[in-house]
Amino acid sequence: MTRNDYLIKRKFNSYLVPGILMAVAMQLGNIVDSILVSMFIDIDGLTAISLSMPVLCFMQMFGFAIGVGGAITISVMLGKRQLKEASGVFSVCLISVAGISLLFTVLSFFVTKPLTMMLASTQELQALLEPYLFIFICFIPILNICLLLSNMMTVDNNPKLGAATFVVANAVNLIMDYIFLRYTDMGMTGAALSTVIGYASGILLVIPYIFSKKRMLRISLLEGFRQFKVIFKVIRAGIPQAMYFVMLILKYYILNAFIQNTLGADNMAIYAVCINSVYIVRLCIEGIIGVVQTIGGVLYGEKDYYGIRRLVRRTVIFTCVSVAVLMAVFLIWPQIILTIFSFNKPELYDEAMLSVRLFSFSFGFYAANRVVQVYYQTILKAQLSTIDTVLDGFVLLVPVSMLFIGTIGVLGVSIATIATEALSFFAVCLFRVIQQKRGKFPPKGFLMIPEKDRENLMDITVSSTDEQAVAISKQLIECCKQHDIPSEKSNAIGIAAEELTSNIAHFGYKGNKPSYIDISLSKTDDKLILRVRDDGVSFNPTEYRPEEEDDFQIGGIALVKTIADKMTYTRVLNMNNTVIELALEPAS
Repeated sequence: MTRNDYLIKRKFNSYLVPGILMAVAMQLGNIVDSILVSMFIDIDGLTAISLSMPVLCFMQMFGFAIGVGGAITISVMLGKRQLKEASGVFSVCLISVAGISLLFTVLSFFVTKPLTMMLASTQELQALLEPYLFIFICFIPILNICLLLSNMMTVDNNPKLGAATFVVANAVNLIMDYIFLRYTDMGMTGAALSTVIGYASGILLVIPYIFSKKRMLRISLLEGFRQFKVIFKVIRAGIPQAMYFVMLILKYYILNAFIQNTLGADNMAIYAVCINSVYIVRLCIEGIIGVVQTIGGVLYGEKDYYGIRRLVRRTVIFTCVSVAVLMAVFLIWPQIILTIFSFNKPELYDEAMLSVRLFSFSFGFYAANRVVQVYYQTILKAQLSTIDTVLDGFVLLVPVSMLFIGTIGVLGVSIATIATEALSFFAVCLFRVIQQKRGKFPPKGFLMIPEKDRENLMDITVSSTDEQAVAISKQLIECCKQHDIPSEKSNAIGIAAEELTSNIAHFGYKGNKPSYIDISLSKTDDKLILRVRDDGVSFNPTEYRPEEEDDFQIGGIALVKTIADKMTYTRVLNMNNTVIELALEPAS
């Protein structure tokens, strides 16, 4: 009997599809939105969208940062089985995002015009940009609340619903885009309004979740105001995400102005194509890497270090394959990318083709940096994630870009991106190694986690059969004896493990599909902790009643409840987590 990653692999696969759908919906919405604008307005419309990015990033930063920071905080709490605290975080996040976003709505009537004049260098671009900005700023509460709720539903056993929210939002967005741009003269106003209508449609899907009795996270405005100080914990977890948006804001503003002043407005079209190509990269890899954030936070809270290693390994393999395929497409068929974005400047076509090809060489390092940022944020090492985000998003990118653009022209955009992504990744790795040698960071290489929890005595995976239930009981008893645990407690642990495992074998799974159970035994100074985890049908043994004996192992659950000094249950990542605690010393 040894530990395997069967359950982790199943969870990875089950969360991968919704994660990819969410990323595809979001990024495809951005891509197709840009395509439709460039098709029905012109390439200057796409340029106007690029010019709007500093403001749009700032507006959405709060929904993303608080949503991601809250989801990470909640996932770790769920891993520690702190359900009440997790619901408090949910309420605080909702209050914060709603309050900040409504403030922006009020300000939209006063700041849109000055922002437009600051961002666009010509009257033609200002005419396209101003209505687009106003709609986004005015209706930003809809977008931000949708972003927040999607993150919360994903961590609360509803990844498919979280993904569906984005799928519906962007599907409606694209349909309305086509209608407004093709059949009306609304122009950029229609492009922005279609996005608002799309996300409002996505929020409608949240209604069943809000009234569901099965969800773990509860909304309590009173509890949210009472625990409002927890927002600082959420902000710390979400700092890398916030810094990512801050860097985007500064990068877009400075480089947009620099390229317009140095190379002229026409070359902004090449820059816009390269920048919008990032959405294609994110479409292919963001859903994969995002699984680390969803599953990894819970595993980190549970101190399941083996599970984290297997999760990251699988994520890296899937990401590398996706990047390789994407690079091949950009290198072999760059004209497809230019056609997608309706690039219509023939005098710059050859230069644009070369720029797209060169830009693809940054994809591998871009993916590596995203893994660094997401993983370290997930294990609450926000310092490393923030450093990488700042270097990659601004500190290195802007001066390097200005250097190369100023010396070799618009091709410098692609070359600077390659150099920045590579330098950022290696700089963070070097900083981590130096800090590890100084004892500032945990050792054990890139992942910075131990081989196993020091309190853990046994961590194994068994198949859900009666034979394995008996075998695991004997092995746990033998393990307890080896660690000088009294026979009374050893036998109790063995009986509890056998009864729970046998019950899962009989009633946890429908059909004959292969099924496995993760079992771990830990010891603290004053208690033994047995954790049993499976992905079978939802069943809370702490709510067991004697009249249910026809449905579950006769007498088994009742016996376990009698043996345990404390018994807790959570349904996290759509897995049953039952924890049995036995005191090693009599309570005083």
